[in-house]
Order: sequence, then C-alpha cells, then structure tokens
Amino acid sequence: MRINRIAFPLSVCLLGILAVGLLEHRSSNPQVAVPSSQAAPDSISVAEAVTHSTPPRESSSAVRAEPPQPKPEIRQASADLALTNSDSPVNSQDLDQNREWARNFPAEALAWLQNAPDGKQRLTIAEIVCSQVAQTNVVAAVKLAENCLGEGTNNTAQFLLDNMTQQWASQDMPAASAWALAKPAGEQRDRLLQRIAIAESSDNPADAAQLISQQMSPGPTQNEAAISVVYQWAQTDAKAAMAWAESFPAGDLRDRAIKEVKNVSAYAAAAAAGNPPTN
Repeated sequence: MRINRIAFPLSVCLLGILAVGLLEHRSSNPQVAVPSSQAAPDSISVAEAVTHSTPPRESSSAVRAEPPQPKPEIRQASADLALTNSDSPVNSQDLDQNREWARNFPAEALAWLQNAPDGKQRLTIAEIVCSQVAQTNVVAAVKLAENCLGEGTNNTAQFLLDNMTQQWASQDMPAASAWALAKPAGEQRDRLLQRIAIAESSDNPADAAQLISQQMSPGPTQNEAAISVVYQWAQTDAKAAMAWAESFPAGDLRDRAIKEVKNVSAYAAAAAAGNPPTN
C-alpha cells in the first residue's frame, strides 16, 4: 500500500512534464501562414466568396444554420392552445379582439385562415396576416388575399388584394404587371392595373400613363387612375403632366386633370416662396 501511494504522485508529475513538453514543441513550430497570393483578396464580395468557397461542414448540434423545427404534434398543440385564447375567432366575435389575436399568434392565424369560413372574421384576420406575410414574401401575400375573394364580389377582399398588388408592384413592377395583365378584362383587372400604375408613377409616370391609356377600359376606374398619375407626375414634371392632361378628350376628366396640375404647381411655387397653403 505504501508503494502505491508514492507511485501515483510520480505518475501525475510525469504526465505534467510530458504535457509541458508538447506545448513547448508546438509553440516552437507554429503553423505556416497562408501566402498572401493564396488568400482571398479584400475586394471579393460576400456573394462571390460564398459561391466560390468550399462547402461548409455540417453544423454541429450546438450551432445550427437553422433552428430545429418543432415536431408536428408540438405545432398542433401550439395551434390548439392559440385557439383557446379568449380573443381567437373561435371564442370571440369581436373583430378588434380577432385582430389582436392575429397579431399575437401570426403562425396560428395563418393556419386558421387556410380553412376559415367566409365572413367578416376571415377578412379581418386576412388583413393582418397578409400584411405580416408581405414583409417577407409579397407574392404569397397577394395569393393569400386573392383566395379571400370567394365566389362573389367582395369590396373588402378586393381592397385587400388591391393593396397587396400595389405593394408587389413597388417591389417588382414587371412581375406584378404581367400577372395582372394575364387576367380577363373587367373591373377587377382594371382595379389591379390602377394600383400598379400608381406604384409605377412614383418613378416612371410616363410608363404609368401608357399603362392606363393602353391597358385599362374606359370608365371611372381608368379616370381615377389617370388623375392619380397626373398628380404624381405634376410633382416632378409639371410641363409633361400638363401635356398629358391636355391630350384628354374634352370633358370633366380633362378639366379635372388640368386643374390638378395647376394646383400642384401653385402649391410648389408657394412652398418655394416659404408660404405653403395650410389646406
């Protein structure tokens, strides 16, 4: 027993000496640095660096590229729990409470919306959900709004679709225009084109004017689209806006458009003089 008690401390000391020796050996033989000619230049963008880099190793369980998704039964339990909330559409007919519920439970509100019956609650929650979805995927928001139209004409649902379409057009004009122009001619198509023209007028009012005159049917929707574009155009190029307004057929629309350009010009002149109108 006495020999074992002496041998153990000696073994520990020997292991410590060996560890120190290994550390000294590594410090005296550092790894060779990569030559500057082989290193990635600072001018390479992040996208290029990612594209041409070697495939990354699989993330460990401690650090993952994406958070692990809950199991289906856990997601279902979460949805069931959300529906038991007093503000949910299952438990409350108050539309303000339903809106608050949709804001607090966005994923569950989206899931509920997929199979929700037609009615005010569905449209109320769709307004909240579409706005949330549009922040990351405006195309999905447009499709979701379109699904709420139902069989008949619904002004609230159409207004929601109009809003989502205008937001899409402000991000991707060609795609939104192609989608709207592919629809059958009619009031719904004209409403969508009206919103697209309004979005286009902020940067390209001449293109917006062409869209209105060539693709929209004559009528109140086309007239209101024209007035909106005239107003926007007059703020950046009053002369061009006036030329377009004066090209309208004689009548109320032409008079309104010309007056709109004059009003915008008068406001701009007053503002430049430091005396903008209060109304």
